[in-house]
Amino acid sequence: MRILIVGALQGGTVAIGEALAAAMPAAGAQALHLDYSGFAAEFARVRASADPNQAGRFHLHLKTHLLEAVLAFRPEAILGIAQSPLHDPQILTQFRQAGIVLAYWFTENYRLFPYWRRLAPHFDLFFAIQGEPFRRELEAAGCRNFHYLPAAFDRRLPPRSPGDPSPLPLSFVGAPYPNRVHYFSFLDGDAIRIYGEEWDRYGHPGTVVGNRRVADREAQAVYRESAINLNLHSSMTANDFGGGDFVNPRTFELAGMGCFQITDMRSLLPLHFHPADEVVAVRSWRDMMEAIAYYRSAAAEREAIAARARLRVLAGHTYEHRAAQILEAIATLRAVQSAREGTG
Repeated sequence: MRILIVGALQGGTVAIGEALAAAMPAAGAQALHLDYSGFAAEFARVRASADPNQAGRFHLHLKTHLLEAVLAFRPEAILGIAQSPLHDPQILTQFRQAGIVLAYWFTENYRLFPYWRRLAPHFDLFFAIQGEPFRRELEAAGCRNFHYLPAAFDRRLPPRSPGDPSPLPLSFVGAPYPNRVHYFSFLDGDAIRIYGEEWDRYGHPGTVVGNRRVADREAQAVYRESAINLNLHSSMTANDFGGGDFVNPRTFELAGMGCFQITDMRSLLPLHFHPADEVVAVRSWRDMMEAIAYYRSAAAEREAIAARARLRVLAGHTYEHRAAQILEAIATLRAVQSAREGTG
């Protein structure tokens, strides 16, 4: 099968598209990654401009890039990744009429990013990192085939070696969502090192990089050098701690690299990791502070937990596993469509 993976314009999902494309051959598909990250700077200029003509030219440029790739590669399926410019209803309809299976992997929180409502009805398959009630809302919006598909690990990333030095006692990499700003305010600058775009707005004394997005390789270096990686999932509610559903990509990346993490508990987490033996999942900020205090001096336990997490990821949560799941869903859909045509 030939599958075109339409990458994201910007953000963390850029790496997801690239990693998934690289994993497809092992799952039995010929893949082309249509990289849109080079358009990010122009996209920022268009968003800052009030000129509709400039916006129109930019979107035409994006469409042309897509159509040229489709004509040259002639895919049997197209997969969009969250934040990819695959949203023109007319083009999507033309692709489907040409017999191309359209799929989308929504690797974001549907509550924060509602653009899925206008996308989902145009795709044959819709994958997401959340289940109910997202499934019901998608069906109400006209989504045809929903599949729960959690995030994954890019096994090409070099792991942390057991026993490597950990010069950073406690670190966090990510954006300053309100709950993170609220809870991290209880930590002084000596307790944590923070890396992430726009943290400079909040004046937290532990901020190391706060005026720009931290590149993936920089983030991974921080992970490897940290004794404890703090993984607090995002929320727009300041005093919200845990209780959410999706497991963020950082959880799988840290685990796959063999890096120790403490995370807030998620309802879907036990489907993928043991919340004590493979990651340390807590239900309150107080519990998180107690876990940090305990594991600071428990190096052997940290190493053992991180090693078990890495084994779990390699056994079932790599992009090769996700590629196989996506291809299986596409093959099943095509078989159903063929059966319908045969009896029509």
